Amino acid sequence: MGLIAFSLGGVPVYSYGLIVLGAILLGSIAAWLNIRLHHEKFSPVPDMLLWGLPLAIILGRLGFVLHHFERYTTHLWSILTIWQGGFSLYGAIAGFLVAVIGVCRVQGRDTWQWLDMLIPSWVLALVVIELGIFALQLNMGLPLSADMPNDHSLAEYVEYRYRPLGYGDNYYYQPIALYQAGLQLVVFLLLGLLTLVQLRWHRPRTAGCLFLFGTACIALIRFGCGFFYLASGADMGAMLPLGRIMSGMVGLAALIWLWLRSRVSAGRNF
Repeated sequence: MGLIAFSLGGVPVYSYGLIVLGAILLGSIAAWLNIRLHHEKFSPVPDMLLWGLPLAIILGRLGFVLHHFERYTTHLWSILTIWQGGFSLYGAIAGFLVAVIGVCRVQGRDTWQWLDMLIPSWVLALVVIELGIFALQLNMGLPLSADMPNDHSLAEYVEYRYRPLGYGDNYYYQPIALYQAGLQLVVFLLLGLLTLVQLRWHRPRTAGCLFLFGTACIALIRFGCGFFYLASGADMGAMLPLGRIMSGMVGLAALIWLWLRSRVSAGRNF
């Protein structure tokens, strides 16, 4: 799959943009189904998307640019070329969180309850994005042996033009995006199962625990898979790159908060 999927009236349509659009659509469908299962109205979701998408794009892009600013020092205009990819996951999530919290506060809704309902759809959207990243070879893992034969394993073959400088003779790399997509899919299924168990057997659960559990899983998956990434740019030579540090901190914070929330009686805001 190339960076440009096709042209429409002479205007290039980028593959990464289509992948993000597909993730949003699939995530919205999953959110609609989950909200229906909870017998809630879907009406707040368009407002959350209306505010959340711009905030996610701005904060996600800002986080990526700040972390890789050396790429943009000579071409500042390229900061605006968001269709070519380059977003911070935690910046994008922060944008959506601000939108969800704001809409819930304005409309008088339980923020923790809505975060619980939305977290499965967010995880599913991440699965789609990771699969797209794998297809586009935007991120790659550590190189495998240069003489590794084509045995049709899960190793990712990277075209020569996409190989990092100094790795021209390495044909295969760890398919790190595929690893993350698979693990995140397991988290999505687990969140769905926990939701169905809670709804079917009316098992009491403190609001917010599902969201914190899902957040902890995603952050720790990214922390663990980060050890298989091929470092580049500002991360080269770092014992623990910033992204991995952020993942570890978010995962640990979510676990601690989950433990605290689980000790709070159901229905009480924390």
